[in-house]
Amino acid sequence: MFEAARVQTLWELVEYRARASRGAPMFFDADGRSVTFDGVRDEALRVAAGLRELGIGAGSRVAWQLPSRIGTVLVSLALARLGAVQIPVIPLHREREVGFVLAESAAEFVLVPGVWRGFDHTAMARKVAADGVRVVPVEDGLPRADPAGVPAVAPAEGATWIYYTSGTTAAPKGVEHTDATLLAGGVGLATALGMSARDIGSIAFPYAHIAGPDYVIAMLVSGFPAVILDSFEPGRAADVYRRRGVTMAGGSTAFYQAFLDESRRRRAGRP
Repeated sequence: MFEAARVQTLWELVEYRARASRGAPMFFDADGRSVTFDGVRDEALRVAAGLRELGIGAGSRVAWQLPSRIGTVLVSLALARLGAVQIPVIPLHREREVGFVLAESAAEFVLVPGVWRGFDHTAMARKVAADGVRVVPVEDGLPRADPAGVPAVAPAEGATWIYYTSGTTAAPKGVEHTDATLLAGGVGLATALGMSARDIGSIAFPYAHIAGPDYVIAMLVSGFPAVILDSFEPGRAADVYRRRGVTMAGGSTAFYQAFLDESRRRRAGRP
């Protein structure tokens, strides 16, 4: 049985679940790919080694503007394993917000998906990033290397996550978090959801939102898998959820309204 007091970092939770649910699925995507809890741990270690070869380590300030994919979760967990300071950026943000976040956070690296949904994130990042900021496109695959070279986990000092508000009425505000604060939210979410390994959850919202790691923490606490989608289209999501047997369609009120509208459309036989 999971005991929150025995886990101090996100990576410790990853290791715990990889042992407790070895061989059990953690993620499914719309293209039929799946990965187990221990597979996520192993792949995240390889990605951590690859990121380390790029010069990323404890305290490195790394922004990432990536869609909700299995690979994005691997990047985030790998950075947590290395003790880097993560600066997630919502994929829909453009030059004004991204330029501000990179400058205000003093990011040293920024990981981008290349061209995604017709928009060139690499070109934008290179345009708005200050001199010395390394732009790393990952459209051709995540950096991977032999995990034997990854150093032991060192206790983090200070915040290791910076989440920015949308900046609707003013400049975005950076909110600092530690693994401990994210774990508190994720453990609370797991308790509220009350899900088990028999359930299947879903992530169709931006993983770069703070709900992303909170939901993954809930998955790691309770041992349930989830479908992850890189964009939310109600009809497509409903089809994938039905095919995978999703029992909890997570999201905000807007998601639930969209599903209700889709249900009404299908019942009415509208295209």
